[in-house]
Amino acid sequence: MDKVSIIIPTYNRANVLPASIQSVLQQTDADFELLVIDDGSDDNTDTVVESMNDARIRYLKMPANKGVAAARNEGIRQAKYDYIAFQDSDDYWMPDKLEKQMTFMTQNPETGLLYCPYVCQKADGTTILVPGSNIPLSEKQGHIYPYMLQRNTIGTPCVLFRRKCLENAGLFNESLTCLEDWDFFLRIARDHETAFQEEPLVRVNLSKDGVSHNISGYYEARCFMLATHKDAFLQYGIFHDVTKEILESAEKLGILTQISAMMQYFLQQV
Repeated sequence: MDKVSIIIPTYNRANVLPASIQSVLQQTDADFELLVIDDGSDDNTDTVVESMNDARIRYLKMPANKGVAAARNEGIRQAKYDYIAFQDSDDYWMPDKLEKQMTFMTQNPETGLLYCPYVCQKADGTTILVPGSNIPLSEKQGHIYPYMLQRNTIGTPCVLFRRKCLENAGLFNESLTCLEDWDFFLRIARDHETAFQEEPLVRVNLSKDGVSHNISGYYEARCFMLATHKDAFLQYGIFHDVTKEILESAEKLGILTQISAMMQYFLQQV
């Protein structure tokens, strides 16, 4: 049976990393390698990983902190196998996540990328399902590129994809400090069939830094993707609507002038 390279990027998360790693090591499908990519941590991440004492783990430390996109890219470059999955250092996989996804992929060779919803635990203890059941199934699977131009429904720890998807999509854009996962999966969805498993197989803790902590990075990524996929936005008749959405949200934050200039800059580059 084909094997999987699982990539966990981490930076100063030694306190939560063991639970994330254990959720991978305890998978019912044990045919994988686990690459822990330490993005220049200065805590005891190295000793924590070493203490896990499992031959399937490969620990690699980046020479300096370069960001999650660079760490995932290094993991992809080091990966041995034709299937790739991502885990985050503070999230948790259900024990049969890998087995169920690998079974589906081997039975559906036309599928490039498979993902599932995740249960998101909020700070107040309540949970929500992402993507929600209000989103039609037709927008979650198949040729979802037109829908992903408007919103990202794919959680990074929820995916399993074939390495061949990278031939056209390329790697993560390391210049983006926000939404780098949306940009990456958008490029895969452009060229490959996407499948969706309705069972949530991942639990995500809403403790990581969100968009509110990186407003400039968020708008830079939105403007970059608008420019990069401009022809598609125009083809599907959504360029005006998406542009309006970005600018209206910027206006509410009092940064309309700056974001308008940023958008114009990126659009002039294509």
